[in-house]
Amino acid sequence: METVARELLPYRDVIGNIAGILTVAQFLSGCFTCNEIRKKGSSEGFSPMQFVLGCGLTALQLKYSQMLASAVLIRTSAYGLSICIVYSGCFLWFTPSDRRRPFFTLASKVFLLTSATIYYAGVEDPLKVKDRFGLLITVLTLAYIALPLTKLGEVVRQKSSAGLPLPVILTTTCASVLWLLYGIILNNYFIIIQKVVALGLCFLQLSLFVIYPAKTKRE
Repeated sequence: METVARELLPYRDVIGNIAGILTVAQFLSGCFTCNEIRKKGSSEGFSPMQFVLGCGLTALQLKYSQMLASAVLIRTSAYGLSICIVYSGCFLWFTPSDRRRPFFTLASKVFLLTSATIYYAGVEDPLKVKDRFGLLITVLTLAYIALPLTKLGEVVRQKSSAGLPLPVILTTTCASVLWLLYGIILNNYFIIIQKVVALGLCFLQLSLFVIYPAKTKRE
């Protein structure tokens, strides 16, 4: 692995920048959901979980990126956090005032947990906190990537992958490959493990498109 890292070192910034662009593109896929909400004129029937959890996760990723002192990771996390905040605001805007309680409840829980974790990172021993924070980010990121698998039962039942977001999954796959290379260059095992498992989840989701092709409108 050290040999691979040395070979890739001259391309570190290029790999990191492309991976960052793909990651931001992955976040931008939420525009489709926001547009559906806008056309409907209401967020009824949509869940804010992806957007609100995205805010918490990207905030934690931003903190971890600062620990690693990686400009590429910091920039990508900051963009991701900004995008998720905009999405959450859009969701709230189209939510009737008498139905906003679940949104505020979820947002409050995510905010408190995120703030407590960031506070802990600031007071814990610097020699210990990086590994612990890295492990936490790995678990949360993998759970976030696996969100589309919550529709697995529906895909199997309907024998159609139409409900899965193919562009998002493809973008996530490409970004994970590049972040894996970036993790190898940094010799960061948390990033490496995170992206190896992420790729496994992505390939599992992509296999569903082969096993259960999306049915055409006519079908």
